[in-house]
Amino acid sequence: MTRKFIATSLILLLSVVLWSCSEDQGPTQGEGQISGVVTDAATGNALADVTIQAISVSQGNRNTVTDAGGNYSFLFTVDSTLDVDVSLTKSGYRDTTIGITLLAGQEFSLSVQMTPRSVIVGGGGGGTGLAQTIAFLGSNPTEVSVYGVGGLETSILGFEVRDSLGLPIDAQHAVTLTFSSVSGPNGGEYISPPAVTTNSGGQAFTTFNSGIRSGVVQIVATASVAGRTIISSPVRVIINAGFPDQAHFTVAANRFNFPALGIMGRRDAMSVLVGDVYSNPVVQNTAVYMRSSAGVIQASIFTNADGEGAVDLISGNPAPFGIYAAPGYGNGYHYVVARTIGQGGVPVQDSILILWSGASQISNLTPGTFAISNGSFQDFTFTVSDYLGHPLSAGSIIRVVATVPPPPDPFSPVNQVQLSFGVEGVIALEDVIFPGPGTTDFTCRLSDGTITVDTVTAVTLSVVVESPSQNGGAYTTISGTVR
Repeated sequence: MTRKFIATSLILLLSVVLWSCSEDQGPTQGEGQISGVVTDAATGNALADVTIQAISVSQGNRNTVTDAGGNYSFLFTVDSTLDVDVSLTKSGYRDTTIGITLLAGQEFSLSVQMTPRSVIVGGGGGGTGLAQTIAFLGSNPTEVSVYGVGGLETSILGFEVRDSLGLPIDAQHAVTLTFSSVSGPNGGEYISPPAVTTNSGGQAFTTFNSGIRSGVVQIVATASVAGRTIISSPVRVIINAGFPDQAHFTVAANRFNFPALGIMGRRDAMSVLVGDVYSNPVVQNTAVYMRSSAGVIQASIFTNADGEGAVDLISGNPAPFGIYAAPGYGNGYHYVVARTIGQGGVPVQDSILILWSGASQISNLTPGTFAISNGSFQDFTFTVSDYLGHPLSAGSIIRVVATVPPPPDPFSPVNQVQLSFGVEGVIALEDVIFPGPGTTDFTCRLSDGTITVDTVTAVTLSVVVESPSQNGGAYTTISGTVR
């Protein structure tokens, strides 16, 4: 028998969602209320006997039906905020699901217009056929945290069973969906409830609960229909953000050499990277406590979604001297320590060594004068440091320059000199904190550049320090001759 289809426009119209907080009635502090009116989108008439389900992760599922005037109401216990999915179903109407955030002490006014379904006429009237396919509606949230770390541990999964025409099955053709995990990290994760009967709109909801291990879980829904089994495509839920792990705990500084000696209020960023045992970032807002034996440091880092965060070390008292200095390293050095809590309450911590450097100085330029014979050379050694003998901060420039005065007669032959130091006479310091060759101790070579001129020429050798940071500059010079 030929079946005729009348296509009707299926437009989901949601009323404007209004917040209202009544001064003389409504929820008290510590409670939250959802209420509203359900009407027919085509006629505007109130809809009675609409099944409404409110689903929250922490407080489970609640059900009610609209009265003769289309009114409904839910009351929840709310400490601060609560995420709730409101699902509305009624035979002959399109199902509607709306996610809201409920605040403590306030009433959320949610009025909904439900759209009638398309009507199949001819050959036996309305309704749907037998279940043919299972569609996944989505998960909220798509990622959950490992159990016990303080993040979201439960995800709501929604499925819709449809007939051969792609229409959600009605109550007369309801089936029971059974949920199972195909693979997972086997850390105690589970699905609850494991079986749910579809509602009048062909939908069923369950919750996935994380375990103590990170990983990817694949979940499938199956149903038995007329002696055969239908199955959904695998649904992937990610479990991540486990407990902080010592092997994946990193502390660093923007500048390990902090040019702040004797100066208050300079800032240096201290950062952390916190991962779990599976090398995934820990749950967002994991707290890491910071302390420093010198200056002042902001107390806590709350990690972002990548497990990262930073605070400032601020220069001031106490300076890293005496009892405030790092044992075994001496004045100028101190430790910054980062600490958090891992699985089972085990401390996870690490520390970094910071150097506070001071003003630039040049010392021990040896020899103090020179007389270089024809075709020969002279090596010089010198020290560039702060007054404690420590390296200057990153970006400091050390420049060595040799100058020869112009001859009185421009046509007279002149001795030439060659200088060997760094790259074209310049060395730029990296972020180093220990003294030694290339950081505080340097060598340069001055050579006679001519072999045909045997006249004595005065030469000036200059060492210049330029620091773009707070170390400042320094300058020294010596004089000698070349032949």
